[in-house]
Amino acid sequence: AFEHSVSVIQGPPGTGKTQTILNIIANILVAGKTVLVVSNNNSATDNVLEKLIKYEFSFLAAPLGNSDNKQRFINNQDSEKQYPKSLASWHIAEANRPEFLERIDQQIELLNRLFAKQERLAIAKQELQALETEQRHFEQEIGTSDYKIALRKTGSIPRLIRLWFDLQQFAENAALRSGFFGNMRQKLRGVAIRVRSRQLLKGLSRDFFQRDLSAIVSDLQAAIYNARLKALRTEIAELEASITSQHAEEQTKHLSEWSMQYLKNALYRKYGVDHPKPIFSSSDLYFKPQEVLTEYPVVLSTTFSARGSLSSETIYDYVIMDEASQVSIETGTLALSCARNAVIVGDSMQLPNVVTPGARLKLDEIAVQFPIPQSYDCARNSFLESVYRTISSVPQTLLKEHYRCHPKIIDFCNRKFYGSNLIIMTRDNGEPDVICAIKTVEGNHDRHHVNQREIDVIRKEVLPTLSYEAEHIGIIAPYNAQVDALQQQIGASVDIATVHKFQGREKDAIIMSTVENQISDFVDDPNLLNVAVSRAKQKFCLVVTGNKQQKSGNISDLLAYIEYNNFTVTESKIRSIFDYLYKQYTEARMAYLTTRKRVSKYDSENLTFALIEDILRNNAAMRHLDVVCHLPLRMLLRDFSLLDDVERRYAGNGLTHLDFLIYNKVGKQPVLAIETDGFSYHQEGSRQKERDEMKDRILELYGIPCERLSTAESDERERIEIRLKEILHIDYILPGK
Repeated sequence: AFEHSVSVIQGPPGTGKTQTILNIIANILVAGKTVLVVSNNNSATDNVLEKLIKYEFSFLAAPLGNSDNKQRFINNQDSEKQYPKSLASWHIAEANRPEFLERIDQQIELLNRLFAKQERLAIAKQELQALETEQRHFEQEIGTSDYKIALRKTGSIPRLIRLWFDLQQFAENAALRSGFFGNMRQKLRGVAIRVRSRQLLKGLSRDFFQRDLSAIVSDLQAAIYNARLKALRTEIAELEASITSQHAEEQTKHLSEWSMQYLKNALYRKYGVDHPKPIFSSSDLYFKPQEVLTEYPVVLSTTFSARGSLSSETIYDYVIMDEASQVSIETGTLALSCARNAVIVGDSMQLPNVVTPGARLKLDEIAVQFPIPQSYDCARNSFLESVYRTISSVPQTLLKEHYRCHPKIIDFCNRKFYGSNLIIMTRDNGEPDVICAIKTVEGNHDRHHVNQREIDVIRKEVLPTLSYEAEHIGIIAPYNAQVDALQQQIGASVDIATVHKFQGREKDAIIMSTVENQISDFVDDPNLLNVAVSRAKQKFCLVVTGNKQQKSGNISDLLAYIEYNNFTVTESKIRSIFDYLYKQYTEARMAYLTTRKRVSKYDSENLTFALIEDILRNNAAMRHLDVVCHLPLRMLLRDFSLLDDVERRYAGNGLTHLDFLIYNKVGKQPVLAIETDGFSYHQEGSRQKERDEMKDRILELYGIPCERLSTAESDERERIEIRLKEILHIDYILPGK
């Protein structure tokens, strides 16, 4: 960052991106320079400000940008922007001496060696977990052997692998060799392999090489697994012992303390004189920018407002751009024009900036009118992408060490999106079902980007299994419509948002609803899935359709990863009688309805009638009940005195009827009205929806309970039985006999 005028820091999820930004700011402050910290929105810069407040450095920062932020800054100078009371204690005479900085340098050298061991330890643990999983699949496929062979010397694994490879070739060539000399060469080669095997391995019995060659090859492969596992476990134990003996945590703490002392002492030299902190006016931001920067060398803003934070001629020594993948080229350029040096921080594998269709159209018109290079195409590149394409030699640093997610969660992102370059520093303590998937039953459950079946699965099958408090759970979906439906049915206790809005955030547990019946390129987008999975610290659950997909993709790879690693992939037990309506169940529906009475031209109503009859027939406590279909409302009410004129006309119309009425056969009294609502016909805002609401109001006036069954919902049997239990005042339902 300090060796180049423009540099890029790639910060995958959980790799300490904000801490790195703070460290760069600290070095800028020590050097007596100024810095503008920007992002596409205030939330990213607020995160930096919160950390500055934590370390008592907020007196150095001016959150500016738009006019509201600037006015808030001006108003809060007296109460919030004063020197810390502890500033006098920041003076450390020792920190002024060259020896103090030399001690820090020596500590860095020591810790670099320790950190190298910690990184190797983390990598070894990743390798061990992957190898254990691979061995488990090998044993499931091949089975275990009665021959227990092992290496004579631990360091001979490469020789064992070469032996295994030679034996494989020997087995493949056995069927191809012919003629006297060919057979002779093959026999001699077999003898050589046996000799090498006995020199390398122990536990070989006399009959070991008298078996089928494929069995011998498998045994050698098993020996390779065992040898590599043993070597890794030994290495891990030695590294852990070494790191513990060298007190890595204590040594790291020393470096942090000494570095902080050095920084605070430098700040004391600049601000420690006993004087009040200057108070600036709104006009000073424009007319006295250098004086403002002397007191506030850290300015925070959005990229859009960067040039307007102070006088437009103000040039900062550095600009640090956070979340650069979400910054548009045009606003990013505004921020870039404010500084002599730029540090661009982002992650090309996370979500890019959103370009609305209207903006894309205007940008495309500009691109046609003027000869704009593709690398500057604002409609199709984020600022980060544009930097890569425009400055092909831009120096990059990848933050590799991951500290957020459980290893089994981030390992998917690491393998799929980061080329296994991340070093996973979190611990795996053997927690069960850290990552799981649940598939809904087949069917076209997605209606205008609302999937009620997935919502039912989340409410009834996922949330009850989580052992986290509601505020530590997040539910994400790719579409706003699904988010709105989830919020209405689950409430505000759980944080529910689109994947785009969840970028930069995290929760202990994340549930992802994929919504679609056939996963589209939008939902299967690698950046979207990467962000979704990496929001989860301890638990990730994917809720996905059970439909056979027409093409594979990233979500298919996630399911394959879950299955390969023996995590949980289950099929939802939530069913609906209306599932029979879907194309996938045509034959089953026809077979089901063949044996049932047809009461309507609509299969949805025929299915409802069959379900009601089945409930009443098979529950002993309901033998006194019966059901009637398409009962005109006026025949049920008789007396219209409780209704207004509009309701009276509606109820008196001969076409207004109840789909079904369950009644008491003994006293001919109504018990429960049931309406079957086709999803498309009864949508919110439709004329039919208004009639439904009027009918519900009328039934409520006359004390007649009503249960509406949408063809997009589920668990109709349970819902009807619960309502009947409540109405009949019975604690349980006796099965029919």
